[in-house]
Amino acid sequence: MFRIRVLSVLLVLSLFGCQAQEVDEPIVPEEPKVLRLTTTTSVNDSGLMEYLRPHLLEEANIEMEIVSMGSGAAIEAGQRGDADVLLVHSPAAEKTFVEEGYGIQRSTFMYNFFVIVGPESDPAGVKDLSAKEAFMKIREAKAKFVSRGDNSGTHSKEKAIWKLAELDYDNLSKETEFYVSAGTGMGATLTIASEQEAYTLTDLATYLSMEDQLSSKLIVSASPDLRNDYSVIVINPDKVTNVDAETAKAFETWMLSDSTLKLIAEYGKDEYGEALFFTE
Repeated sequence: MFRIRVLSVLLVLSLFGCQAQEVDEPIVPEEPKVLRLTTTTSVNDSGLMEYLRPHLLEEANIEMEIVSMGSGAAIEAGQRGDADVLLVHSPAAEKTFVEEGYGIQRSTFMYNFFVIVGPESDPAGVKDLSAKEAFMKIREAKAKFVSRGDNSGTHSKEKAIWKLAELDYDNLSKETEFYVSAGTGMGATLTIASEQEAYTLTDLATYLSMEDQLSSKLIVSASPDLRNDYSVIVINPDKVTNVDAETAKAFETWMLSDSTLKLIAEYGKDEYGEALFFTE
């Protein structure tokens, strides 16, 4: 009888041990969701998305495949279904994109400022003027100006400032003795302007991230007409095929969260002494 009881106890312990072993088996982590993000060269060149990448992976289990191009080209990529979500800075084009049904909604969540940079000698004498006044004097002095010329958000802003200065962009863009259309992204345009001792319009974030490599100096920055808004737009799967709207919406929710906005507002302070982007 005693032997039977001992065997019963051993059997129970054995079964309990097996159950405990099953509970302690390691859980295989879920594979990250892959998001196709098309963003502007200015955002990409600033390093912001690489700064956010590990936080996004840890908190939302999303890995980004990033393609950078001008906002105009990015919007066209969204129309073709080559992206799940856009991060761009061309308000008029963005509004049209959403109105035509390609985007679900447009959420503006951060901003910085365009600035005018140029030679330290400032041959056109535009230091600390408004953007409108600066463009007028650059044109009058025929001081060399390098344009991105790529239908980007920065290029669109440049054209808007020429219009504000009551100058015909189509005509002045043909005045090649002073106007250079580079057809390049922001980083490359800044390099060309630096090499040619020319003025150019740039977002502040990209300029600060490249300042040590350039001879160009900050010439105009405190102008109210130079605000630069960035928006995130989820591509509409009812209008465009091959879109992972679920992951794109999860990304949008994460980008607009208070914790992410705080991360964005801190970016750049350690390295450049000031934030590269601001949030509201």
